[in-house]
Amino acid sequence: MQIVEALGLPLPSVVAVVGCGGKTSLIKRLAECSQSNKVLISPTTKMFPVSVGNADCLGVLDRKTGKLESLPADELANLVPLYDIVLLEADGSRSLPCKGWMEYEPVIPEYCTHTIGVVTLNALGKPATGDIVHNLPQFLALTGLREGEEITLDSLIEMVCAPGGMFKNSIGSRILLVNQVEDQATADIANAFLRSISERYPDFFTKLLLGSVHDNIWQEV
Repeated sequence: MQIVEALGLPLPSVVAVVGCGGKTSLIKRLAECSQSNKVLISPTTKMFPVSVGNADCLGVLDRKTGKLESLPADELANLVPLYDIVLLEADGSRSLPCKGWMEYEPVIPEYCTHTIGVVTLNALGKPATGDIVHNLPQFLALTGLREGEEITLDSLIEMVCAPGGMFKNSIGSRILLVNQVEDQATADIANAFLRSISERYPDFFTKLLLGSVHDNIWQEV
């Protein structure tokens, strides 16, 4: 399945994208596949601007960093009803594969209909250090690891599903994507990861998907 079919988003939808491992790429792919609809892309934190067909990418430009910062909350809320699909980048990870969340993160408006979390398996087997993890102290508290210990599937499950983890401020339907699954070995591990989540948290997610934003091929678990 391609991403639009896999997600099955109704119209209108307001989607907050959180996590680490391809948020902006996923937003861009969704916008590319939704050109028959009116699409808004915007951050609730910060993101690099993207240009996708006739989609609007709006925010407040920080000329020093080149990133868009969030529009004033009231202004963004007033824009939302004008679009069929609103894609909000609601989290930041500094391009690292793991993250711990501060109290105020992710920043998800109350009018969102879906929260999509993105994760990869790139950190699996690597040490929990600042080179791999954004907000390392929060990640260690979340997962129970000590600095330098190996990141396991169980610690990634805690990162995603623990009360203080990736979905802690989620609004609406929750969907988890394992991205960058582009070979059979990774697919096998991703399947095991998502099946374990399904068993431990049977009513938490609306959908569990694995696949590749780059290849735009997805499979539901």
